[in-house]
Amino acid sequence: MTTFEVMAGRSVSIAACALAGLFLMTGIALAQSEFPKTPGVWLSGEAGYKPTGARVEELTRSLRRITGFSDLHFAKDGSLMIGVAQSEGSATARRILSCSLRSGFVFIIEDHSGSKSVNFGQLNEGMRYEDAMTGLRLAVWRVRLDFDDFHEMQASREVRDSFDAGFTTLHELSHGLGYKDATRVGELGECEETLNLARAELGLPLRDQYFGDELRIARHFVSVRLRFRSDKAPVSTGAASARTQYLFFMVQSDYEQPTAPAGVAAFDCGKR
Repeated sequence: MTTFEVMAGRSVSIAACALAGLFLMTGIALAQSEFPKTPGVWLSGEAGYKPTGARVEELTRSLRRITGFSDLHFAKDGSLMIGVAQSEGSATARRILSCSLRSGFVFIIEDHSGSKSVNFGQLNEGMRYEDAMTGLRLAVWRVRLDFDDFHEMQASREVRDSFDAGFTTLHELSHGLGYKDATRVGELGECEETLNLARAELGLPLRDQYFGDELRIARHFVSVRLRFRSDKAPVSTGAASARTQYLFFMVQSDYEQPTAPAGVAAFDCGKR
C-alpha cells in the first residue's frame, strides 16, 4: 500500500507549509511514475509541465548567477547538480539551494507558463509519500513557475535581476523548508527577508514590500506594484542615499494576494 498525506499551502510567488489532510491510494506502479523517488531538486518530466529548451537555460543561468555555482546544471535525468566550483555569488543563496538538496525532500520544478492561477511562482500543497512495501518515505513539493510573467513585467534591469526565475525558485524552495511569507501589510516575511540577504550580497535592490499596491485600470485587470530599495546612489549624485524602484505586473480582477497560514518549523540546515 502507498500512503499520500497532503500538505496545504498557497503562493503568489508565495507558498507556505501546513498540514491539511490525508488520503490513501493503491497501485504502486502508477505512483512510482508520477515523481522521482530520490530526494533532490528535479525538472518535471510530466507532459504539459516539463520545462524544456529556453526555459531550462533561463533558470540555469539565473541560479548560476545568484549562487555562484558555476558548474550548476540539470542532468539528463532532470536532477539538479551544483558541482563544487564557485565564482562570485551569494553565500546565502548557496545555503538555501544546498539545504534543499540535503533536506531529504523531493522538489519538482514545473513549467506553468501562461497560467492564470500562477503569478511568477507557487508551491503546491505538498505531499508526504510512504511506500509500506519498501519503507520509502518522502516529502514531495511541486514548484510551479510561470516564465512568461518574468518577461511581461515592467522593471529596470537591476530589479529584474532581483526578481527572476532563480530568485522565485529559491523563494519557493524556502517554503518547502518551512519558511513563511508575511501575513500583514508592513511585514516582509521570512522568505523575502532571507532572499534580501542574498540580494545584498550581490549588490542588487532589496525587496521593500511583500504585498503589492493595487490599481484597477480596467474592468477585468489590475496593475500590481512592488517596491524595491537600492542603497546604491545614482552615479550622477555621488551621494550615499537609498532610492526606490518599482516592478509592475498585470493580473486579472479576481486576483487575491493571499495570506500565509501557519507553517511547520523551519528546516535547520545545520542538522543534516
